[in-house]
Amino acid sequence: MKKLVIAGFGQPVIDLYQSLKSTFEVLGVILDYNRSLKFPFFYDFLKEEELDILTFDDAGKLNLDVVLVINYNKIIDISRVNVPHLLNIHMGLLPTYRGNNANSWAILNGDKKVGYTLHAVSSVLDGGDIFYKFEYEIQESETYLQAKNAINSDLVSSLPSVLQKIAAGEIVGISQENEPFIYASKLLPEDGIIQNWDCETETILNLNIIFSRPLGTGLKIKYNDKIIEISKLSKIPNYKISKGFSGAVVLKNEDGSVWVKTKDTAIAIETIVIDNQIVKPAEVFKIGERL
Repeated sequence: MKKLVIAGFGQPVIDLYQSLKSTFEVLGVILDYNRSLKFPFFYDFLKEEELDILTFDDAGKLNLDVVLVINYNKIIDISRVNVPHLLNIHMGLLPTYRGNNANSWAILNGDKKVGYTLHAVSSVLDGGDIFYKFEYEIQESETYLQAKNAINSDLVSSLPSVLQKIAAGEIVGISQENEPFIYASKLLPEDGIIQNWDCETETILNLNIIFSRPLGTGLKIKYNDKIIEISKLSKIPNYKISKGFSGAVVLKNEDGSVWVKTKDTAIAIETIVIDNQIVKPAEVFKIGERL
């Protein structure tokens, strides 16, 4: 059986271990930081599974086939890692989207295909040879939750056999050299507050995909010095591209929703959350009011 060490922390490591332990001899885990006081459950897991806490220096002495990195938040000095394969699970589709929150930035750029990439760790962040990619296309009315579930499912079902083939030399990495790319920065909760409606409807819909609960912190607006969460919004069929005053409430509907003008068309706000209660926006906003 091939030997493997996981570098990372938290639930992603636990889930990955459970999917790999029947096909690999998992010898331990390399941690980025000591978080035993804040996250005791993870250290309990390591103890229950008899997984040693290792360093990259330790890994080089264990005659490993693979060191697999997931949810690891330090830059890795590859000169310290003496293993045949040092691989990273990047939550994003390389070669284009490198860095943090790569799938979210793909959505912000209008790309509905998201996923993860298994690539070699190199001296260039997220720039190593690509061994495997999983893609999921987000459908209309879906949020990132459906994509995340599909990613997790593929990690469990496909990754063990992919890693075995890599360790056996049956899959060879593809270089990213000279491929165009961007580096995505970490998104903050305040990035999910609509500060200005003077943008395309599609941009607001994409923000909703990213920030919708339960994975996100919620898409929000500022109203009368209060932060209000939009719990449901949607595209309006057949609304023509037109000029107008962005942020203006143009219609209140019998179902309690309101339509708000955007830069190009308009968008329907169906429900909002005020003081932890679901509220119909027509009860709060007036036609002609600027949000």
